[in-house]
Amino acid sequence: MKILSVSELNQYVARVLSQDFLLNSLRVEGEISGGKLYPSGHYYFTLKDSKAQTSCVCFKSAMSNLDFKPIDGQHVIVSGYATIYEQGGRFQIIVRSIERAGEGLLYARFVELRDRLQKSGLFAEERKKKIPFLPERIGIITSLEGAVIRDIVHILRRRFPGFVIRIFPVSVQGSSSAQEIVTALALANSEADCDVLIICRGGGSLEDLMPFNSEEVALAVSASEIPVISAVGHETDYTICDFVSDLRAPTPSAAAELVLPRKSDLLTNLDMYRNRMKTLLLHTFALANSKLKHLTERPVLRQGDYLISSRLQKLDILSWRLQSSLTAVSADQPLRIARLKDRIERSSLSILQHQSVLLEKGRNMLRANMSHRLSQERLGLDKLTAKLLALDPNAVVRRGYARLSCIETGKAISSLEQLAIGADIRIYLADGIADARVKELFPLELLENLQEGSLPD
Repeated sequence: MKILSVSELNQYVARVLSQDFLLNSLRVEGEISGGKLYPSGHYYFTLKDSKAQTSCVCFKSAMSNLDFKPIDGQHVIVSGYATIYEQGGRFQIIVRSIERAGEGLLYARFVELRDRLQKSGLFAEERKKKIPFLPERIGIITSLEGAVIRDIVHILRRRFPGFVIRIFPVSVQGSSSAQEIVTALALANSEADCDVLIICRGGGSLEDLMPFNSEEVALAVSASEIPVISAVGHETDYTICDFVSDLRAPTPSAAAELVLPRKSDLLTNLDMYRNRMKTLLLHTFALANSKLKHLTERPVLRQGDYLISSRLQKLDILSWRLQSSLTAVSADQPLRIARLKDRIERSSLSILQHQSVLLEKGRNMLRANMSHRLSQERLGLDKLTAKLLALDPNAVVRRGYARLSCIETGKAISSLEQLAIGADIRIYLADGIADARVKELFPLELLENLQEGSLPD
């Protein structure tokens, strides 16, 4: 028989566990104990019952999918696969998911159904029916046992006696409760003798309230033609029946207060409205009487014949004046047209003559302006010509001076620095040009020391 090392043994056991169909896909129920969340995000814990325990690890990727925080003492169902931690030789479960068992499982089912029905539009406000203001017949779906029905009846009688109540007895918890509620809703709608229905029960655990979290009850409430008020549990309890009903009351007693107004309040409001209406009518009558008296005292009503006859007489006078005016206008029309034509002709001739005079004045002014402008321009031209002649180098030559330039370069000579002995120069005179060659150069400072006519040879 082959002797195995510890690591070989653990590796073999790990392979066997991974190939086992049952151990490769486990669902194990138990209680969390010794749980520890490491900085890496991995959660290590022990799953135990009254007789045994096993190690479990839930890695970070699986932890991120949980909708609750696992804690010690929590009853859960883990899903995963069995393996062995080879270095420590410890049997453990690699957890893929964790769900709460018992009430936790019920809550998970509640959330799943709530979200699904909400997406289907069953909770939408626009589909909810209006609760009647003063129902005559009230149907109550609840248990005959307990204080709930007695409290509701007591509150209703105290608030508004004289209503009709019909009770549909059902079980409010247990396996048959949901079906009994559905049947009671169907019976109430088939007989159609109630104006509003109240579904109610007292408080309890989530498991006790599960009939009101069932899909069949939600669909039955939604299908009811009679408005439904849901009053299940305490104020902090919420059920699917609350979401789908037309009105949710926090408690059964609150439902009784919501379904019927207090009669004394209605009577008080009625007296108030009656007094306000009486005051308004008296004020309206007084105002109308005052206006009627004012109208009856006006002359148009007291002396109506006189006013009408005077108006008729005035109308006759105006008609005669209008007719006379029309006749006079018709007779005078040709003469007025002739006068208007003569005025137009005389006005046209006068306008033409005036325009001719203005045109002649404008022509003379234009001529005078142009002559003055030409004189000014001619004077300016003469001044510029005189300046150009004064600056003309040939004019200087004509006054007895000469202009020199270098024959080789053609540049004008204005300084001894541009000359050298033996250089060929060109002399521009008033009546011609002469070429010469430089024999000697005499700077100005040398000439100042010599007397006139005593240049050196």
